[in-house]
Amino acid sequence: MSIRDIETAIETGMKLLSEAEGMSNDIVEWRRTFHQFPEIGLEERVTASKIEGILSSLPGMEVFKGFGLPTCVIGRIGGDISREALAFRIEIDAVEVHEDTGLPFSSYDSRISHVQGHDAHMASMLGAAVILSDHRTSLKRPVVFIFQPAEEGKGGAQLLIEAGLIEEFNIEKMLCVHWVPHLPYGQIFTNRGPVTAFSSKLHIGLTGQGGHGSTPYLTSDPLYLSAQVQITLQSVITREVDPQKGAVLSFGRIEAAEVYNVIAEEVHLWGTLRSTDRNTHDFLKHRVEEVVKALAHLTHIGASVEYTLDYGQVVNNDTLVSDIFQIGTALIGSDAMELLTNPLLVGEDFSFYAEQIPSCIMFLGTGMDYGLYHARYDIPENLLPFASAWAAYLALFL
Repeated sequence: MSIRDIETAIETGMKLLSEAEGMSNDIVEWRRTFHQFPEIGLEERVTASKIEGILSSLPGMEVFKGFGLPTCVIGRIGGDISREALAFRIEIDAVEVHEDTGLPFSSYDSRISHVQGHDAHMASMLGAAVILSDHRTSLKRPVVFIFQPAEEGKGGAQLLIEAGLIEEFNIEKMLCVHWVPHLPYGQIFTNRGPVTAFSSKLHIGLTGQGGHGSTPYLTSDPLYLSAQVQITLQSVITREVDPQKGAVLSFGRIEAAEVYNVIAEEVHLWGTLRSTDRNTHDFLKHRVEEVVKALAHLTHIGASVEYTLDYGQVVNNDTLVSDIFQIGTALIGSDAMELLTNPLLVGEDFSFYAEQIPSCIMFLGTGMDYGLYHARYDIPENLLPFASAWAAYLALFL
C-alpha cells in the first residue's frame, strides 16, 4: 500500500470504528438475544429468523434463506455480482452444555448454550453487515455473509459446499473471525499455513459380564476396564508421540449403569482426538484401536472403536494472510496483530472451505478466565463493536 492508501485506510477504519460504537447498543442486544435462545445444529429456526429479519431490513442487502440447509441464512451486498465475492463464515449453532454464568440473559434451556461464542460471532457480523450497507457503494466486490448452521460436529460447511455454495455465490476468498478466551484481550492472531488441528470424534464401546457391586469377582466389569483404557491411552500420547507434533486425546462423556451399586454390562466413552500433524493423527487412530482391543482381550470384554467427523486442518492462504496483516496493521498497529507460534488444537469445519478456495481464519483474543465450552464462559461485550468494524474494514480493503 502506498502512503496515500495507508492514510485513506486509517481514516476509513477510524470512521468505521466510530460507526460501530454508535450502534453498540443494538449489537449487544442481538448478542444477548442469541445467547438467551440458543439452538443446536440443524434446529436453529428462531436464530435464523432473527438473522433474516435484521439482514432484510438493510438497504442493498440480498437475503437468501435455506440455501443448502433449511436454517442457513446468506446475505449479499455491494459491487457487481458478476465479480468474484469475498465471504465471511459465521456459525449460528449452540452446544449441549449447561450454562452457569448467572447472567440475566442466560440460556432459557438448561441443556444447551452458546458457551463457544457463536452469539458474539453472529451479533458482531450483523453489525458489520449494517456498516457495509451504509458503505455499499464503496465496495469493490460483492461481500457475502454466510450464517452457517451445524458447525458443531455436524459438518455444516461440507454440506453447504456440496450444495454448490461457492459456485452459486461466486466466492473467491473466505474469512472467519473466531473469539478465543486464552489469547490476549483485543488482539488479532492468525498465521500463514496450518492454524488448527486434524480432529476426530471417538467412540469406544465395551461389553462384558455385569452384576451386583457386592460381587465384582463374578463380573468382567467393563467400567473398570474403561478407567484402564483412559490411563493407558494417555501414556500413548506422552510416550509414543513426539511432543512437537502436537497431539491430545480427551474424553468428555462416559455412560454406564444408572444405579450406584450395579456393575454395568455396557460402557460407552466419547472423546476427541486431535493433532497438528496428519501422520501423527493417523498413527493415533490406529494405535487407539490396537490398545483398546488388546486390553479388552485380556479381560474377556468385547470392544469397538469408531471414528466420525474427521475435520481436516485449516490451512490459511499465505497471500491472503499477508494482505490482512498489511491493511490490518495500518489500522490497529503491529502490536495488536500477531502470528501464532503454533497451530491451535481446535477442530474447525472451516477447513472444508480452506480446501476449496483461499481462506483465512483469525482469532480475536478476549482474555477471559474461562475457556471455550466451560459452563461459565462469557465474552467481553465491549469488543463487539471492534469486531464489527474489523470485518467491515477487511471487506472494504481486501
